[in-house]
Amino acid sequence: MASLASTSQYQIDRMRSVILSLGSDPLNIIKNTLLPSIRRSKFKFLGAAIALYVASIAYRAFAYPRKLGHLKRVPLLPTLRSLIAGDSDLEVAKKLFLPRWKESNGVMVFWGQFGWTVDVANPEAIRTILYKTGMYMFPKTTIFQEQKYKNLMTKFVGDNNLVFSNAHEWRKRRKIANPAFHCSMPAKTFAVLTSRMFKQIEKEEGPVNTQRLLQRFTLDAIGLIGFGFEFNATNTPEGEWVTTYNDVADNIGDFKYLFFPILDTTFLGLFPERKKKHESLNRLDKLLDQIIQHKKLELANGGSNVDDNEKDLLTLMLEAGQGDDEKEALTSEELRNEVVLFFLAGHDTTSNAMTAVLYYLAVHPDIQKKARQEVLDVLGDEPLDVWPTLEQLKEFPYLSKVMKEAIRLAPPATSLIEREAKVDTELAGVFIPKGTLLQVDVVSLHYNENLWKDPTKFDPERFSDGGELESMQSTYAYLPFGGGSRQCIGMNFSLAEQRVALSSILRKYELSLPEDSIHKDGILFNSPNLTMSAKGMEINFTPRY
Repeated sequence: MASLASTSQYQIDRMRSVILSLGSDPLNIIKNTLLPSIRRSKFKFLGAAIALYVASIAYRAFAYPRKLGHLKRVPLLPTLRSLIAGDSDLEVAKKLFLPRWKESNGVMVFWGQFGWTVDVANPEAIRTILYKTGMYMFPKTTIFQEQKYKNLMTKFVGDNNLVFSNAHEWRKRRKIANPAFHCSMPAKTFAVLTSRMFKQIEKEEGPVNTQRLLQRFTLDAIGLIGFGFEFNATNTPEGEWVTTYNDVADNIGDFKYLFFPILDTTFLGLFPERKKKHESLNRLDKLLDQIIQHKKLELANGGSNVDDNEKDLLTLMLEAGQGDDEKEALTSEELRNEVVLFFLAGHDTTSNAMTAVLYYLAVHPDIQKKARQEVLDVLGDEPLDVWPTLEQLKEFPYLSKVMKEAIRLAPPATSLIEREAKVDTELAGVFIPKGTLLQVDVVSLHYNENLWKDPTKFDPERFSDGGELESMQSTYAYLPFGGGSRQCIGMNFSLAEQRVALSSILRKYELSLPEDSIHKDGILFNSPNLTMSAKGMEINFTPRY
């Protein structure tokens, strides 16, 4: 009675007319009135439940952690807009991080691939993270290994390697890899590959797509020098294995799948083109396994008579595992992961660096002329191809400064692998709670006007003896290859490869930028892809002989 009394007269009259129209059959009332109402309610409840579920996922992903509330932060919405717009890492740094550097002292929070992360672009704070004690207080994050479902990136890099490992596992891998990288410096192979590249340049009429050519050059280098496999990418850019590798490498950095890995795993079936990338990776894995087994068999049969400095890295690592403590030798899976690391560390990163050097030489004729004269003083100016020896590579100090400045402005990696604070600690006077993810921001270091004089200007003299870098309070303002005990193990290897190719190019060609180049006012970089690659970089190569 109470509920009826609270019902309006209109509602009572409406209920009465419905009942009278249906007669006295209660089944009609249930069938025609109650069931449709229940069905409508069911779909409303289901829709509401789905909306709540999605909202809860979004909340967990984007909710700002209270423990970081005392830190300056980069707003979430501008970050998401920048990601959706496809801004390059340099554009992101200029829009979001560098304007907030002074007020945050280079330590601020942003929303990244693994959620809210502390971005560190303060040299002294970075020194603390990367210095010897930082290995224990700030180890590499294990998020990659802990992911239950593997997206393309995590499947490609594997569960562990020299970059991701910590403590004993890292020392074990470093012990195996050290002899390989110290022994292998194959200047002869670099020369052969540079000669191949020259033949491709000579076939071109007009500007050369330098970025693509150098990607093929470095793929051949890492194939032959990394594990003794001939991709022949320079001569056959559409070859089976070149296409297979590029299908994987060109797509692992797609931000949609990095930031929302569920699209690359659970919902992969909805993206047939993405599924093809996973199939390419499966084929590549089979190839790598065959190469590793072949190398093991070759070593068991006595190995080869090649000089150590010309042996491939995989062979040298297998030989290192045959020492006194064979239980420390790497398994086939571990070797596979290290070979993939050779790809990532020695392919796109090196080609991007060389592209940047050639660009800056092309747009600065005076610097190009000075670098060329240094090369001619060492290698001579006869009208024939001449390749530098390992000893002669040490006689290019000015070219080395040009290379250093180029990778300041286009660093091989835009940030270092995330670290995790294992204890409550302090960085740059700011409290960092235990469990916080930290990212060393290389781009914001290299383009910081609070650290460098006129940071966007290309000036190789910064790296002269007594120059700008040496006069800084901390050399950790410059980190193209990382720093501390975890500095990139392949740094000298990559620099030697670049010196052979670049010195030979300077002897043979005059470099210039096409008049209609999109890069005439500065390098335009691609969307975030872990490295800084130029958009369709074309350069004129005019023969000198």
